[in-house]
Amino acid sequence: MAPPPPKNPNLYAYHLCFLLLVSTTTLSASLTTSSYSTVCPSLKPASDSHTEDDDSLSLTCSFQISTGYFSGGADSLFSPDDDLYNSYRSFSLVPHGASRTNNQTLVHLTATLTLTGPRNSSYRSGGRRHSYTVTESISFFLDGYYSSVSHELCMAGTGTEVATDGSLKRYPEVALRLRVPSPPSLVDPFLVGSLEGFADFGTHHLLAYAEGDDYNYKYNSEAATCSPPAQVARGSLQVLGNNSACAHLKEQLTTSYRLEHGGAPLLQRLRQPRMHINQMQCTADGAVRAYMVFSNGTGSTRRGRYHRQRRFLVDKEAAVADGQWDSNRGVLCLRACRVVRSAPSALAVREHECGIRMSFWFPAVWTLRDRSVVAGMLWISTQGTTGNNDDAALTSGSLSASSIDVTDNHKINFTDVKYNYNDTMLEEARKHYLKINKEKIKGSDSFPANYTYRDFEFRYHEHEVGRGDAYPVTIGSVMVHGERLAADDSFSQHPMVDLKHNLLNVSYDIHHHAPPDDWVRPTNGSYSVTLQERRISAEGVYDLKRGLLSMIGCREHKGSTDCRILVTVQFASLEARGQGHGRGVISSLRERTDPLFFEKTDIYLYGMYSNELSEAISRMDLESIMLVASTTLSCVFTVLQILHTKRNPEAARATSITMLVILALGFLTPLVLNFDAMFKSRRSRYFAYSMDGLLEIKEVMMRAPLLITFVLQLRLVQLAWSGRRKSADQTTPSPAASERIVLQICLPLYMLGAVLAAIVHVINVRAATEDPIVVRIGREAATIWEDLVSYAGLILDGFLLPQVILNASLAGSGVRAISPWFYIGCTMNRAMPHVYDVVMGQIFEPSINPSDIYASPRSDLFGVMWDIVIPCGAALLAMLLFLQQRFRGAASLPSQRRRSGGYEMVPNL
Repeated sequence: MAPPPPKNPNLYAYHLCFLLLVSTTTLSASLTTSSYSTVCPSLKPASDSHTEDDDSLSLTCSFQISTGYFSGGADSLFSPDDDLYNSYRSFSLVPHGASRTNNQTLVHLTATLTLTGPRNSSYRSGGRRHSYTVTESISFFLDGYYSSVSHELCMAGTGTEVATDGSLKRYPEVALRLRVPSPPSLVDPFLVGSLEGFADFGTHHLLAYAEGDDYNYKYNSEAATCSPPAQVARGSLQVLGNNSACAHLKEQLTTSYRLEHGGAPLLQRLRQPRMHINQMQCTADGAVRAYMVFSNGTGSTRRGRYHRQRRFLVDKEAAVADGQWDSNRGVLCLRACRVVRSAPSALAVREHECGIRMSFWFPAVWTLRDRSVVAGMLWISTQGTTGNNDDAALTSGSLSASSIDVTDNHKINFTDVKYNYNDTMLEEARKHYLKINKEKIKGSDSFPANYTYRDFEFRYHEHEVGRGDAYPVTIGSVMVHGERLAADDSFSQHPMVDLKHNLLNVSYDIHHHAPPDDWVRPTNGSYSVTLQERRISAEGVYDLKRGLLSMIGCREHKGSTDCRILVTVQFASLEARGQGHGRGVISSLRERTDPLFFEKTDIYLYGMYSNELSEAISRMDLESIMLVASTTLSCVFTVLQILHTKRNPEAARATSITMLVILALGFLTPLVLNFDAMFKSRRSRYFAYSMDGLLEIKEVMMRAPLLITFVLQLRLVQLAWSGRRKSADQTTPSPAASERIVLQICLPLYMLGAVLAAIVHVINVRAATEDPIVVRIGREAATIWEDLVSYAGLILDGFLLPQVILNASLAGSGVRAISPWFYIGCTMNRAMPHVYDVVMGQIFEPSINPSDIYASPRSDLFGVMWDIVIPCGAALLAMLLFLQQRFRGAASLPSQRRRSGGYEMVPNL
């Protein structure tokens, strides 16, 4: 059961902005001298002195903390768990202003400290209490002083948060004590302190990695001792470009790495298989410093990686490092020290364990087993030890590091990277390709003649639980991984000439998301499972004529690397593309008794070829134009009917109000429904990024003529109603009585049709659920609401039926109530989508992602039968109306003839 809706997040923003304004204009509004002296007796207040803008800005930045970690505090404020449902404890310190004082050792500072973390909450529903976890924040507005002698920052103030009922909850008289090293260095890089308050508040212990630019780098000449890269490294210009070298380094190096031990163990206390560079700071001249943690977690989820990058990690094993980026060699050289955790929020650098050396570079050559964006090496330098090497913490040996988690690969240009195929893997993939029964593959099927590298991308889902994405790394000898514009340019400049027997060498990066190995699907059909990501690196051959892909893959599993994975994919041909993008199998080549063996997985592809995508976009644009034109024509035809009614006053009373109401509802429905969201959902099938400006323009284009036509339809209804009131005392056949006859015939007919539509829907749904082998790749089955909407479209197609019945009941009225422009034009407007559906069915092949803008099966009935029956039925009604108005109501209802005949007078001769 879903928890109650969260509090309005805008309240936080408004409240924070207001309090920031107050605190910046009156620096001591929430602080009195007595309260500050009580909590900070060692730092006496001093008067502010003139501070230059640059100096004030530098002071402000030196105290800023974007992400830190806190522990402790009252359990009522935050959950004791550090990380609960991806809601983790963190704090930030944002200075408002800093100024020097008449005491040269003191700096006056005002700032906002924000604590964020998980909080347990509950609500009652259905007689039971349900628990859930939310992320809450408390902001403290502080004022105080920093001493450059004791390196102590002491501040006092109050805190506020928005309570559940929307009111402000205050936390008075809190004190912040924080040790801020000045300047930070390799052996003293952490900010440590506490936030204290009243008894129910408790003590919160704070910890953060220094972020200011005033860092004391001691590496200098020791950079020359950095070992050369173990591989050929990419040049600094190709990796970082001409500008923003620091930003590029942080973006690409702040990630997770797989560690492989070589020879004797390097660090007996850092023998974890994973290293994550959690914090990194650098300068424009290439000086770099970092904080990294070591763990044994090999599982990976997208959400876990996201939080791992944003939060400050405090693990049992960590290290700090600083060094220099060597632009000439394209290598980053670092000296590192081991960090120990003595308390939940206390880290200390072991100065006698600063003999760790690290180097990182960007490999210029990729292979099946090593496709690291960043590679590195860790080793021991005896010059960095001090002899106090207790417990043999440092020994000889080395570690190789390879990045496994760079999330922004699509922003990096890899076209200068060379890929070396594994001949053994290619040969094995070719053998499995030849084993496939080619008789099952139709030789007459065709595939796109002009490929783009996007045609090789595909997504898939499993029959039950699981999904995945596959991205080509190389196609032939062309590197297509990374930034798309660069890949497009590289692919277009290198034609696929390296073919052997129509087989093209390819390599892939497959992101396979599946449940844990020990997960068993519940038998009751209700379950929730977190999918784990398993990366598969594969290479093999692709048959351009048959659309067959055969690859051998490798993945890391249970601490081992399994390179006995077979991936085969049969892409859908152009003739069968409406049934999906293809299907395939991921299987193990190992024996069942092997611990790394796994059952084969059938995968079902979905997606579009590039030419399909171009056709779909062109069709969407065409349908948008046709829809606007159709609505505009309806507006014109309605205006002509209004003019016809005003020229012929008797036409108003002879017009069926039921017909006009049906038409008005047909124009009102798209205005009431969430039309813009529907339009966005269609665009999102083809575009990964939003285009809000374009959507707003199209929304206006679609809504304007629709709204105008609806208003004009209401005007027609008003004219017809006024005509009925004026003719109420006349002796001619009563239009009101005839309208009742129309309702007596149409309403039961419409209700019967709705019941039949519901019955057909139930039969179709039951037939689909009882077929266990059906795997749906395209759109989901229509809901009962969607089927009823389609039936409503059928009623709109036959909008002339009430008018035909009314004319038949008004025998001998002799009034041409409906303008030919109106009933012929509106009939053509309703019939044209069906004609368009027939024509487009011959021009365009069916797609699993149809545009459905002009001829939408969700708002009308389409298909071979309906495309014939509906236009013919609409034309028949228009023909009947034409004959009725041409022969002045000669075709009337039999009952109406009998009733009218009794009142007719015999004319005098």
